[in-house]
Amino acid sequence: MSELIGRTPLFELAVSPETGTRLLLKLETMNPTGTAKIRMTRAMVLDAEQRGLLRPGGHIIESTSGNTGLGLAVVSRERGYRFTAVVDHHACPAKLNAMRAMGTELEFVSDEGDDGLSTSAREERAAQMAHEEGPGAYFPAQHDNLANGVGYHALAEELLEDLERIDILVGAVGTGGSLFGTARGLRDHGCAPRLVGVEPEGSIAFGGPAHDYWQSGTGTPLGATPGIHVDQDLHLIEERDRVKVSDVDAFATARALAATAGLLIGGSSGSSVYAALTRLEQYPDFSTVVVIINDDGEKYLDTVFDATWMSDRDLIDLERETKVVELLKTYTPPSRPDPGELTVRRHLHRALPDNFAVEKGLTGAKLEDYADAKVPQANLIHLLRQVDMPPHEIGELLASGNDNDVHLALEKHRQRLVDQRAMVDQLLAAMRGSASGQRATHTILVPDPAPTDADGAATK
Repeated sequence: MSELIGRTPLFELAVSPETGTRLLLKLETMNPTGTAKIRMTRAMVLDAEQRGLLRPGGHIIESTSGNTGLGLAVVSRERGYRFTAVVDHHACPAKLNAMRAMGTELEFVSDEGDDGLSTSAREERAAQMAHEEGPGAYFPAQHDNLANGVGYHALAEELLEDLERIDILVGAVGTGGSLFGTARGLRDHGCAPRLVGVEPEGSIAFGGPAHDYWQSGTGTPLGATPGIHVDQDLHLIEERDRVKVSDVDAFATARALAATAGLLIGGSSGSSVYAALTRLEQYPDFSTVVVIINDDGEKYLDTVFDATWMSDRDLIDLERETKVVELLKTYTPPSRPDPGELTVRRHLHRALPDNFAVEKGLTGAKLEDYADAKVPQANLIHLLRQVDMPPHEIGELLASGNDNDVHLALEKHRQRLVDQRAMVDQLLAAMRGSASGQRATHTILVPDPAPTDADGAATK
């Protein structure tokens, strides 16, 4: 099952008609167990094995609110370890039952009927059990385990493969592993997005006041200490981007997404979407915003998506759900934008004086019409797109502002087309040979460089 981790899809949820900013969801719900945390559980186990902390046939003991336990259940089954999850009754019953189904032993720190959050008690009990058992036991301590964040470096690589750029990265902050681990992975590849961290109202990682909350698997409750990733990387989130979201708003967003888009996500992921959606107009024009969706919603059919459970805890607010639905309608993507067209719009927008455009009401199609008529770059962009020059190369040319660079780039592009034609000719010849009874090898040879004249220019 662990071979299915990763390569999760991106879903375009919203586009601002005023600013062109896009909101995309990285659906980590498509991982085995329906959560991002299986990435970090595998990383922690592999790290422990490499450092000799986890021996063959060993016993993993970890405190969990559910998703970490689900990931460890899978990895433990595959690698031959016994696994005990230290839990409380705040965890969703579906998560507890799923862990049981995969052979996990559950150790409760609270009595049945007590559905309060007991993070500190869980961690103390897990550490105590591992200590008493001795060398055969391993306590990963996810909050203070650096391998937690390393597990999300692959997520960063996936984002960079799928997107031209990431301007703003939004995520729930619990252990801090998913948001800060992904951010570190992006920075290692030269991408440093603005970070927006989200925690429940009542959590203390961003400061008080502290009180109980119902969002599961996120935040730092009173009595608990923020983990190592929060401690070392919280400074990467500016004060304006440390967002607290109430249970009511988080759950209203999750319920609205289910009702309007058929997308089931967990409550903490609902808080991240709420934070991004309600601030979409505040981000710089043409930004690409990515929200990490850490958890699917099927685990919460008996809680967040159950009207009785929600009503008993005074968490239903139909007006707020309606507000989210209206935002989703307002920002519904009219169509999936062509990446080349987005590049054109971005450069045209930057070529115009912002104040002048605002004063003249030049937005949307009006802005494009004005730019076509007034900005010399517009015609050049359209011409380069007609010959299928890659959008990123067009962007580089516009950034350089050098006419000679245009000539060199066109020559390079022409040669690329010549090489592609030669490769197509070879493929056709191979296929014709196969059709006449010869076996095609499907090997495509790189053609020799085109001949050049005395000045080094490619000849026709």
